[in-house]
Amino acid sequence: MVPPIAEAAVEKPVIKHEPKGEKESSKKIKKKSKKRSKSKKSMRTVEDTVAKEA
Repeated sequence: MVPPIAEAAVEKPVIKHEPKGEKESSKKIKKKSKKRSKSKKSMRTVEDTVAKEA
C-alpha cells in the first residue's frame, strides 16, 4: 500500500501546479501579447521540472 500512496502524493502536487501555471501564463499572455516567447520558455521549464521530479 505504500507505493500507491507515494505515487498519489507525487501526482497531486503536479496536477495542482499545472493548472496554476497555465492560469498564470494565460494571464501573462493576455496582458503582454508581445512576450509570447517567454510563455513558451516558462512552459518548457515546467515540463523539465516535472520530468526531473518524476
